[in-house]
Amino acid sequence: MIGQLFANWRFRTNRPVFAPGEEIRAYVTGFDAASGKGTVRIGDTELKVAGASATQLDQLVGLQIEHFDAASATGQARLLT
Repeated sequence: MIGQLFANWRFRTNRPVFAPGEEIRAYVTGFDAASGKGTVRIGDTELKVAGASATQLDQLVGLQIEHFDAASATGQARLLT
């Protein structure tokens, strides 16, 4: 009976995986003025975001994944317009 109650429960991972072309919404958590790229962190996964600006810090933005390496939980994305 208890097994049936929890049969469909799933825990979220702290290292989500993304596929190129996938669109997500996330918060910009950092910005590097030298590279001109923002940073988005989702758990232990880190995405570098081309086209981000310092004014977008702590804002929810739309992103499209360009490249993702599941082994290192890192990738690159671009802002959606």
